[in-house]
Amino acid sequence: MKQTQELFSNEIRLEDKRSMILKYLLIEKYMDSNQSEPLYGIQISKELEQTVETEEVSAISYSKETVVKLMKKLFQYEVTPISMIEIVDDLVTMGI
Repeated sequence: MKQTQELFSNEIRLEDKRSMILKYLLIEKYMDSNQSEPLYGIQISKELEQTVETEEVSAISYSKETVVKLMKKLFQYEVTPISMIEIVDDLVTMGI
């Protein structure tokens, strides 16, 4: 079972005056019904005009605090779905 909760969002004005909305969602996922604690992950959604692009890493850590800290970094630097997986991998490897 998977649940998502939006924690952060950015509205970014592009050079051509269009508006892009980035949403950062916390994923809480139980791998099976016997699992007592959830795995946490991140989903980023980008809305630009009529197009929505989404990417997620569904199992980063059992620590909600760690994943929220990571999400704050992604939010702060306006990370988009296209670069999310590589950046999350780098940050986890660095221990952030």
